[in-house]
Amino acid sequence: MRKKALLSAALTATMLTGMLTGCGNESEDPTPTPSPKPTEATSTPEPTKDAAKPTETTEPEPTQTAQLDGDEPAYKSLLEIDKLDNPNVVFDHYWNPDGRDSFEMAAIRRYEEKYGAGTVTVNAIGWNKGIETMQQNLAAGTPSDLIFTEGNACFPSYVTKNYFQPITDLIQQDLGSSFMDEASMKNFQYCDDYYVFTNSARTKPYLVAYYIPMFEENGLETPGELYAKGEWTWDKFIEYCDLLTVDTDGDGTIDQWGLGPRYKLQNFAYASGIVGIKESGNGFLTSNWEDENMLKYFEFITKLEGIQARAEGNDGWLGIGAMYIEAINHEQLANRDENGVILGNNEDTSFVPLPTMDGSMATTPVWDNGYAIPNGSKNPLAGAVLAAMILDEYAKGLRAEQETYMTADEIKLYYDCMAKSIPQRKNNDLYEGVTMDYGEAEAKEGTPAATIVDTYKNVVKNEVQAYNDKLVEKLGQ
Repeated sequence: MRKKALLSAALTATMLTGMLTGCGNESEDPTPTPSPKPTEATSTPEPTKDAAKPTETTEPEPTQTAQLDGDEPAYKSLLEIDKLDNPNVVFDHYWNPDGRDSFEMAAIRRYEEKYGAGTVTVNAIGWNKGIETMQQNLAAGTPSDLIFTEGNACFPSYVTKNYFQPITDLIQQDLGSSFMDEASMKNFQYCDDYYVFTNSARTKPYLVAYYIPMFEENGLETPGELYAKGEWTWDKFIEYCDLLTVDTDGDGTIDQWGLGPRYKLQNFAYASGIVGIKESGNGFLTSNWEDENMLKYFEFITKLEGIQARAEGNDGWLGIGAMYIEAINHEQLANRDENGVILGNNEDTSFVPLPTMDGSMATTPVWDNGYAIPNGSKNPLAGAVLAAMILDEYAKGLRAEQETYMTADEIKLYYDCMAKSIPQRKNNDLYEGVTMDYGEAEAKEGTPAATIVDTYKNVVKNEVQAYNDKLVEKLGQ
């Protein structure tokens, strides 16, 4: 079988970086009272519709100095503010963008060219140090004006703990623009307010990359062909994982994998809308454990983990494995020379959304990250302007890169997926007292799905009820 080395050491490092999404341990909250309030609060809430897009108004002409004391901002866009009364902005980041993130550095240079050299101070606070640094700064009354954040490990707990301030008023003119798409921004929405600057270029989607020759050489339709017919289902995915996980040289050791080693089980649930706990609007939760599809989800986990257990030491990168699931960096699809330089599109690779239970269009789970303004920021407007510039640089820059190593159809598919994204809410500490991953360990071990549901459905229901009751009490309703 023809095997091609598709992933360089640099790519491997990139993917490992994408895996590190922790936010560190949370200590005592210095300001625990949440600022947002629900429009309606009951202990057994019904799901509410997503917040509507801000009402369109006649846009005023941009002024030289931005004002925040009126009902409407005195500018058309954060990108069009010609002068800031205080352009100095402090930006807390996990790492120093210099030499690591060209889009962020381009935005910082752009900001300083417009508002003055030295107006951006970047604090490289270190990976997993974000929460610790922010808590210390909040306690000392010296919060930064912008901070990098990762939603799947932090949101919405950082809002309920009052770490972030809402940005809804700041983004009224930009929400839905080419650099601030509403679908991505809604992943950081809580109680009808927005809290994090992000877009479909900054957020990483979980998609299935696949190695075309492995399917062709086995006489199989590719995942892309199945997806186009509406047949990209859990059952077909399990079939392919099983069929393509084999010992090709007969030495008794698996050396080819249907599915690579890194994936998050909950992403399959998110893609099919079969999530055990759902956000139902205004900060409240509902339990979805009564849905009969939860049984099918746990059955799917049991089958998949049974296949994966056959191949200890799974190193199923593309070319050795048929499929790989990760927060896709689309450079994975690029054809490279021996030095890792991108030559163009790699015709041996492509991607599709995650499979769904019935083959319908998936929602795309995302590693949702972006930039927030800490509560008490001395200069939130400057932080917002820098964040908007970062998003704009990402939006333009990623599209230019995609045109280098992706086909037009792949680019369209990417944005179709990102128009229907859903945030991961996988950490058990995101909602106080609510456990997100009940049953997965048992399903991996082969416990019958019905037993799992019977064991946990009332436990989850009670945890959700207790969480909602606390929220009602906290909000004074």
